[in-house]
Amino acid sequence: MLPTYDKFAQLYTHGPYPRYSQRMAELLPAVLRVLGAQPRTLLDLACGEGTFAVAAAGQGFEVTGLDASSQMLEAAQRRAADEGSKVRLIQGDMRSLAFAEEFDLVTCWYDSLNYLLDPRDLEAAFRGVARALRHGGHFIFDMNTICGLAVMWRSHPFYVMQDASGIFDVHINSYDFENNIATKRIVGFINQGNSWMRMDEEHKERGYRLDEISTCLDVSGLKQIACWGRLEDMTAPGPDCGRVWFVARQL
Repeated sequence: MLPTYDKFAQLYTHGPYPRYSQRMAELLPAVLRVLGAQPRTLLDLACGEGTFAVAAAGQGFEVTGLDASSQMLEAAQRRAADEGSKVRLIQGDMRSLAFAEEFDLVTCWYDSLNYLLDPRDLEAAFRGVARALRHGGHFIFDMNTICGLAVMWRSHPFYVMQDASGIFDVHINSYDFENNIATKRIVGFINQGNSWMRMDEEHKERGYRLDEISTCLDVSGLKQIACWGRLEDMTAPGPDCGRVWFVARQL
C-alpha cells in the first residue's frame, strides 16, 4: 500500500517541502510555451497540501487535485480557502483513476510516482492518465532516478530535515540494490504545549531505469515527447542526474 502521509502531513506542511511544488508552478508556463500547449483543465496527481494546485489555479487553470491522504487534502483545502482559490479536491489512488477524458494537462510532482514499487502499478497509473487526458493532452511528471536514490540519498544516510521552534524531524536513508528500493525512515516531533507528539513513517521508493519508464508510457497509450535532466533549461539528463522530468502526450 502507498503511504498516505497522514502522520507526516503535519511535518510536511510546516517544512521546506512545499517550495518544490511552488517552483514547479513557476516553471510550468515556460514548459507549456515550449510544448506549444494551451491547456485549460489540469489534474494534479498526488497533490499533497495543495501548493502547486493552488498556484496553478492562480494562473487561470481549472484545477482538480487528487491525493490518497485525507490529512494532506485537509491542508490543501485550508490553503485554497486562505488564498481564495477554487480547486476541486478528491481523495483517491492514482493507480485506479476513474476519470475519462476530462483534462488537457495532468501533472505529478515530487517523485510521487516512485512510490509505485511494482511496474504493474506504474503502468496502471499511466493507463489512468491516458484515459483522463483529452486527445492530444499532455502529462508532465518527475521521478527520482536510480542514481538519485542509490547514490544521492545514500550519501546522506542520516540528517536533520527540520529543527525549528516546536518541530523537529530526522530522515534515515537506505537502499536495497537487489530490488532497487530506497527506504526513508522519518522520525518527527511536534510540540503540543506541555508535551511532544512523536511520529514515525517509513517511505519506500523504487528506482526505475529511464527505458522502463518509457516502456510503461508506451504500453499505456502515452507517447513520450521529452525527458529532461533539468526543468529550468529543459536539457537532456546525464548519467549523474538525480531526478528527471518526462513529458508525454495522449495518442
